[in-house]
Amino acid sequence: MPNSLSATIDLAGEWIGDYHGHFEEVIRIDLAEGRWVATKITGDENVPAGEVTWRADTATGKGEGQIAGEGFSNPRFVPGHLEILSPDRIVFHWKKVGRVEYRRDD
Repeated sequence: MPNSLSATIDLAGEWIGDYHGHFEEVIRIDLAEGRWVATKITGDENVPAGEVTWRADTATGKGEGQIAGEGFSNPRFVPGHLEILSPDRIVFHWKKVGRVEYRRDD
């Protein structure tokens, strides 16, 4: 869900997320054309390193998250949204798929 923090917090940098069923993974968030783009630094058998894991509009939080089968088979984006809990904690929600909470990598 969008919140007032989305327009005031700079999310750029490295974050650690606990991907359910996998392990902790590191992502890099960058700002590109009015969207936060999260790219995996470490990946898993579904979405490998170097691939976009999610992207979201900086103003609304609306976005899409990438899902795929094992071996990065049938990759596709599904609707989702970014929730900013604090400057150091965010959650991305994949609609009907799940969520991942991230913390800044200090």
